[in-house]
Amino acid sequence: MIRFGVIGAGNIARKFCEAANGVEANLYAVASRNIEKAKDYQKTYGFEKAYGSYASMFADPLVDCVYIATPHGLHYEHMMLALDYNKHILCEKAFTLNEKQAKAVLDKAHEKGCFVMEALWTRFIPTMREVQSLVNEGIIGDITKVEANFCFKASKEDDNRLFAPHLGGGALLDIGIYPLTFANLFLGSPKKIESKVDFYHTGVDLSSEIKFIYNHATAHLISSFDYTLPIDGFIYGTKGYIHMPMFLESKQALIYDETNNLIKEIKQDHMVNGMEYEILEVIKCITDGKLESPIMPHSETLSIMNQMDEIRKQWNLVYPQEK
Repeated sequence: MIRFGVIGAGNIARKFCEAANGVEANLYAVASRNIEKAKDYQKTYGFEKAYGSYASMFADPLVDCVYIATPHGLHYEHMMLALDYNKHILCEKAFTLNEKQAKAVLDKAHEKGCFVMEALWTRFIPTMREVQSLVNEGIIGDITKVEANFCFKASKEDDNRLFAPHLGGGALLDIGIYPLTFANLFLGSPKKIESKVDFYHTGVDLSSEIKFIYNHATAHLISSFDYTLPIDGFIYGTKGYIHMPMFLESKQALIYDETNNLIKEIKQDHMVNGMEYEILEVIKCITDGKLESPIMPHSETLSIMNQMDEIRKQWNLVYPQEK
């Protein structure tokens, strides 16, 4: 059985632990720079070990795979350290701050023979996988347009990690990656990117509208910490369209023909909370001796990072670590 170690004891890690326990994955060790927080996790989720530093957990020979849920700005150093100890890695999105960092991590993982995967849970959910198959089979014809929003009103405090440049703050890396991924799942990498942005006074992006341009299609993608919109995804084709309410968690998909008649509905609750599917994929891949997942391959991670690099270049948004 694959023994997981967890670093970054925040909200997303709690969701990961609930999902792992729900599918009887082995939560072996947890580490936090605050040992009391680690011990709280240990008690709550049944970890065998709790550590007061990341390095001490990485040094534990019984840790097989590390789940990294620290802020984006720290992912690179934490993954590189984990690889020094020859650990397999599941790292939260956004994988790193930029494509250069991501490539360095993946190159090192390849040299070490370690499995690495970006934890973008939406890609692994059965409903999303089924919609991909149906679209590929032509259920709505040729895709002409994709739309996706992820917007909510965040608490505007300067010490909030969402607005901290050194932690990779801003809407794009934190939530904008979901609409971008949605477009990539159905249309691939764009030929051209157009965007407009509003900044927070700390220098990170607060809201953005991004347009992906393809040969015969477009994608309109919105992300914001400044206002709320329905977190919906739409795929429009020559023979109909698909509406995915709350596309992040992909519990439902409504498929319509060109005359607006509902022709198919996919509805599936999660076994736990939706994160279990990526956990099961990690276990399967490591057990099978794979270094990457066919569902979330390294090429996709690099492509999305490259797209976000291009968008930030248009905005002249540079993180402190990149200067």
